Amino acid sequence: MDIITVLTFDKYASYIWFSYGLTFTMIAILFLRTKSIHRNTVKQLRAKYLRNL
Repeated sequence: MDIITVLTFDKYASYIWFSYGLTFTMIAILFLRTKSIHRNTVKQLRAKYLRNL
């Protein structure tokens, strides 16, 4: 079985590849957003506890 034939998914190719793309895009966005929120929270906590020393 040829790999190109497997990856074309016949008549469902556009739906499947769109779904894969959307899924990976959303995972990347959620990962970056969570990382940013975490970084900001750590900054806020450091500032808060350094102020109290």
